[in-house]
Amino acid sequence: MQGRALRRAMGLVTLSWVFGSVWATAIGGAPFSIFARDLGASEFQIGVLAALPFLASLVSMPASLLTERTGARKKIFLTSLYTQRLLWIPIAIVPLWILSATGKSGVSSSDRRSLAVATFMLLILLMHSAGAMGGPGWLSWMADIIPDRCRGKYFSRRRQWGILSAIPAALVAGWIVDHMTTGAAGGGGGTLRWCAIIFLCAAVFGVIDIHLFRYVPNVPMEPRRSVPILRLIGEPLRDKQFLFFAGFVATLTFAVSFMGQFVTFFLMDRVGVTGTGIQMMLLVSPMLAQLLVLPVWGHVADRMGKKPVMAIASLGLVPVGLGWCFMGPGLHWLGYMLSVAGAALWTGVEVANLNFVLEFSGSDNGEAGGSAYVAVNSVIINIAGCVGGLSAGVIAKLLKDWHWDPGVPGIASVGFYEVLFALSGVMRLVAAIVFLPFLVEQNAGSTMEALRFMSANIYNNLFGAILAPMRFLRIHDRERATQKIIPFPQSPPLRKAA
Repeated sequence: MQGRALRRAMGLVTLSWVFGSVWATAIGGAPFSIFARDLGASEFQIGVLAALPFLASLVSMPASLLTERTGARKKIFLTSLYTQRLLWIPIAIVPLWILSATGKSGVSSSDRRSLAVATFMLLILLMHSAGAMGGPGWLSWMADIIPDRCRGKYFSRRRQWGILSAIPAALVAGWIVDHMTTGAAGGGGGTLRWCAIIFLCAAVFGVIDIHLFRYVPNVPMEPRRSVPILRLIGEPLRDKQFLFFAGFVATLTFAVSFMGQFVTFFLMDRVGVTGTGIQMMLLVSPMLAQLLVLPVWGHVADRMGKKPVMAIASLGLVPVGLGWCFMGPGLHWLGYMLSVAGAALWTGVEVANLNFVLEFSGSDNGEAGGSAYVAVNSVIINIAGCVGGLSAGVIAKLLKDWHWDPGVPGIASVGFYEVLFALSGVMRLVAAIVFLPFLVEQNAGSTMEALRFMSANIYNNLFGAILAPMRFLRIHDRERATQKIIPFPQSPPLRKAA
């Protein structure tokens, strides 16, 4: 695919995420956490909810086999992702129906809530499983569409466009949580109803996102029916470099999953942040940070390599994780700073991960390529994320009533939140020092070279942004001066009458 057809396909893939980011933003953050807690989810169940996306990703393995056997990447993607987005309709409606319908049958309130929470968790698992079903085919499909010379820059720009629509979505959701779930509007289960309305609106944007892919050309993929299943799946497992990378990302995912939904509840319960404040701190501010650093990470990954990007990002994430231990009432500025830094650095990990997996996923790579690498990578890192989320839930449940006063002025008592944040910071350091030294990338620059290159890009971008208004004024003044110098053309003299 070349020329106009390629530009049109890339434009559609970018446009789709403008709608998809609204869906992803509206179903996360404060509305999701408040909906789960008001249903009656316990600390352990909150940990399970954080682990469900990782558990559902195990579906990507049979999805990869189905994709390789049939070659129907586009069909599998559309079917599974339509299902994922439409499942948010029963997710919003069914738990509320259970609470109201079973209330008329004499069932106790606790039993009703337990059934509603269990149903909610089951539907969330099915939703994430449907998304995982289309993941391997989508990455393999995109690997055959997006040229490898510009993947880092392209997907960074795609995410930037998504952020522009995600920021207003986050603000609107936060405003609804603060103003429509309190007082008369929020009484009698109004909080759950308004969160459900947010989910229903998000489903509409999500369906539009997937529908736009119907117009993206389907690059033919030759089915690989002759390759044995064990050989198909075993190819990534025999690639040592791939396993080192998967181990690195898996450890980081395990560490980040310790935070999960607990950061949201920590801000609400211990710091006293409002719904809008949570959206601003955990969604809007990180999105603005990503908007600035995405082109830089993509440029560095294309020019200097993926390994130095991972080194810079992972080492920077260590103090970010530990910093949440010092968060407390009156320190909202620290929460914003940690959220911005964490999002900016984690974006580097995501950019490197996507570019690395795409190298192995194209159908033109023979038996070494295909969606098997996507599936194995997804399974490895998501098992780690699932174990991390479940472990965080167990620790939170065991240490729910535990407190320790360190006796240091300015530091409040330590609880299970601080334990989770500290463990997350330590595991981030383990990922950087255990796996990265063994990862080899040909023609990659050193970490210091990449850091200097990145610093120069950030400086140039900021300097250019600062000078842009001055350049505009200078050009405008120059045009006005030119207009003053050039005389207004005069009419020719009138001919005297004879």
